[in-house]
Amino acid sequence: MLLKHWGSTLLLGVTLFAGVLACRISDTLVAQVQPTPTRTRTVRPTFTPLPPPTNTPVPPPPTVAPSPTTRPPTARPQPTATRRPPTLPPAPPPPPQPPAPTVSPYEWSANPPRCEHSGITYLKGAVYSDKNDPGSKTPGMRIAIGGANYSRYDIPPVTTDDFGEYTFVLSGPGQPANKGTFYLWMVDNAGRPISAIGGPIVINGLPPDNPSSCWAGSVDFWK
Repeated sequence: MLLKHWGSTLLLGVTLFAGVLACRISDTLVAQVQPTPTRTRTVRPTFTPLPPPTNTPVPPPPTVAPSPTTRPPTARPQPTATRRPPTLPPAPPPPPQPPAPTVSPYEWSANPPRCEHSGITYLKGAVYSDKNDPGSKTPGMRIAIGGANYSRYDIPPVTTDDFGEYTFVLSGPGQPANKGTFYLWMVDNAGRPISAIGGPIVINGLPPDNPSSCWAGSVDFWK
């Protein structure tokens, strides 16, 4: 039994050896059949020495182009407004001139009227023959009473007394005021006006504590 085992092992080893030997022979034959490659000689590069450095100036770096300058906007000339010449203020009007003295067609003139409160209603005054002489009161001059524009009331004219004064009594003591608007003027013996008209005198019958009360009016005449 042992002999048989060794016989098998030997046989196996011979078989393996024969296989390896066959492979080696096969490789050798294949190598002989293939052409032997020709070895190419590699040319080694020749070293060329660099020329010595020269003092060649290095060109300056490229100049950076300046950025375009933005031009300021050109101010357009504005049309100049034509200045109007100063307007001169209008010349002030001349001061009002006093009215020219009216040449009265009458020989006698009348003073502005006056009026005040009284216990009775009356109109009175005086006639002066010389306006510059307070003592020139003239008696015997006729005075008429009426409305505007020499329209006479139904009251007879009165005559200045010895002192050159006249009076129209329109209401007595204790009677109400004779209210109305009255004018006075001088007349000649024929009843024609010979003086400017004096007035108006407005009899209003207001009580005495009212400053506008008018019961007694007065007009003087002069020449």
